[in-house]
Amino acid sequence: PTSIHKETPLISSEKLSQLLGSKVLLKLDAYQPSGSFKIRGVGHICAKAAKEGYNRFVSSSGGNAGLAVAHSGKVLGIRATIVVPETTPEYMRQKIRDEGAEVIVHGTVWDEANEKALQLATDPKTFFIHPFDHPDLWTGHATIIKEIKATGIAKPKAVITVVGGGGLLCGILQGLEEVGWGDVTVLASETQGGHSFHSAMEAGQLVTLPAISTLAKSLGAGLRRTL
Repeated sequence: PTSIHKETPLISSEKLSQLLGSKVLLKLDAYQPSGSFKIRGVGHICAKAAKEGYNRFVSSSGGNAGLAVAHSGKVLGIRATIVVPETTPEYMRQKIRDEGAEVIVHGTVWDEANEKALQLATDPKTFFIHPFDHPDLWTGHATIIKEIKATGIAKPKAVITVVGGGGLLCGILQGLEEVGWGDVTVLASETQGGHSFHSAMEAGQLVTLPAISTLAKSLGAGLRRTL
């Protein structure tokens, strides 16, 4: 297929518009087949890998990226193995299995799961999919902005998004440049307790967080490495 992700609704939020005194539109990527924006980038990179002849996908994930790889593998008819850390809830592990993928639990943080995934991806026909750090992922995520532009709306004053690993943020910035909206302000919101991007921006250099204290445990990629 040319696209594994689906075009999602762009709706106006009356409540948020009232609160902010400006028109607020919401892009509902929770309606994606895998339940999150991740399928945009993951679907793009998986489809490209399938076209290049790879016959197995391996990825590491705290949850949503792995689910997107599993769904992409099912659509493309390619087996997938997802390595998750022990902090990934059982319900998420089962959702990944339900898409037909093999789930391996390894390590206490994402870094350890990622190391295991890399060890499993040594076969030349196996394609390793990083959950957030690859230009092809960003190209897929950029379709969010392209879809918004295609609706014919006026150039927004700002785009508000979230940042964890940074894949979505990179895709949004790329998409804005590609549609001629490069001067639009981008606000990236981050979870307190996993605020690596904020800390790095504040320090003006790469930093290591002392701990991940948020309930969003999959943001704990930096417990054992410099962010």
